Amino acid sequence: MQFVKYIFIFLVALFIEKNLISFIAINDITPDLILIFVIIFSLRENRPESTIVGFAAGLVQDAFTTTFFGLSALTKTIVGFWGCFFHQPRRQYTLVYYMGTSLLLVLTHDLIYQIIYRLGGQVTLLKLLFYHALPRSVYTLFAAAVIYLIFGNWLWKYKRTADRL
Repeated sequence: MQFVKYIFIFLVALFIEKNLISFIAINDITPDLILIFVIIFSLRENRPESTIVGFAAGLVQDAFTTTFFGLSALTKTIVGFWGCFFHQPRRQYTLVYYMGTSLLLVLTHDLIYQIIYRLGGQVTLLKLLFYHALPRSVYTLFAAAVIYLIFGNWLWKYKRTADRL
């Protein structure tokens, strides 16, 4: 039942990202809602599931693009794997902890993505960071903060299982 809820949330995030997010784009920069989903999933679940969900989410996101198929799957797999290092079972995440973790994971995702995407080009690392990775990271972090403030109590609700009753 838990995964049905995650699939529904993923499909809603995918629908919003592919159909509605362009209305709030700033210079063609949009937040990555699928990345936020992978981060939240990795903070809630175990490493194998998070890695698989990161790969699957990236693969579905890649299916809607026409360039560099598999790059989103790779970077979201890395985020799903690394996000579990910050997993704190039975604890509710504060805004500071959630945003700090999201900052690290979003910057890692965007740097790896942009470095691979721009391979062979004449782009310096500073230009890559400040013109490509950082603007999208900041916008994604802003969206993550809004999602936390609106859905925070529901997202971090303690999961009850049979062994914890």
